[in-house]
Amino acid sequence: MLKAFNLAVDADGSLRTTALNAAAEGLPLPVRASAALGSFDGVHRGHQRVIENAIAAAHRLGEASAVICFDPHPQTYFLSRTGEAVTPFRLMSLAQQLHAFEALGVEYALVLRFDEHLSALTAEAFARIILKDHLNLSHVSCGFDFRFGAKGTGTAEALAAFGETMDFTTFITPCQSDETGHKLSSSAVRDALDSGNPQLAGHVLGRAQAFEGVVTRGDQIGRQIGFPTANIELGDYLRPKYGVYVTRTHLADGRVLGSVTNFGKRPTVGGLSERFETNIFGLDHEIYDQTIEVELLHYIRPEHKFPSFEALKEQIAKDAETAKAYFS
Repeated sequence: MLKAFNLAVDADGSLRTTALNAAAEGLPLPVRASAALGSFDGVHRGHQRVIENAIAAAHRLGEASAVICFDPHPQTYFLSRTGEAVTPFRLMSLAQQLHAFEALGVEYALVLRFDEHLSALTAEAFARIILKDHLNLSHVSCGFDFRFGAKGTGTAEALAAFGETMDFTTFITPCQSDETGHKLSSSAVRDALDSGNPQLAGHVLGRAQAFEGVVTRGDQIGRQIGFPTANIELGDYLRPKYGVYVTRTHLADGRVLGSVTNFGKRPTVGGLSERFETNIFGLDHEIYDQTIEVELLHYIRPEHKFPSFEALKEQIAKDAETAKAYFS
């Protein structure tokens, strides 16, 4: 079972450690672990190679395997300090990241709090204070484009050079592409979702893009026309292209049901704010305040303003039938 810790660096360089899950309660940090280092937003197939390289080194060295990531995402931290609104871009919540790490067989997740203290460390200080002094790593695996240290001055090559003097080996995973030459990157996933191509996003990720959230009460329009929906807030998640999707929904009770999801502003009913609304097939009870996860599988159609509410109702019925046929 994955043991997850939150790590916070104080101004004097000391490290505060807090367990993030029950498996980590009362346990010390691993000693001489082999760790994958990066932001790992999406934990896509390219990230998976970096992590698998760290796990392979751990087995070879007889040490524990770990992933070191950051929360909040460094980009979120720096954008928030400008005082401007941050356009949501995340592909995963921290909880989803931890689940993905565990699925890959990682033993420890070490989540570094990205704040003014961590961001001020030079590349050399980050390697020495975090990787050497506090964690005493035996091996570090990172991607070819990994950057670290104040103003991102540290490169993957610099990390390898630091390792030579700080008693850890380094493996730099080169750029990963699929069999057709398509780059496996977080940017590729975001571009696919922005263009309404969840299949391509899923291909790069190695699984469907999924949005997790707590079900909230909407305005009950769907319920009134026979298509009740479970609504979740997308928060920091990247917004996919507006429209209707075939989806698959994971319920809090463990069931996984087919569904159809509309994401947009609902122009036919005068909507002004974004809504992510999912009609879950075969659900026979309310699930307000429960956490669900909705996977995007196929884009059915773009958002459209219909001439009447009746026309909208007819199209919703057609969308539901299209989604059901997808699962048949």
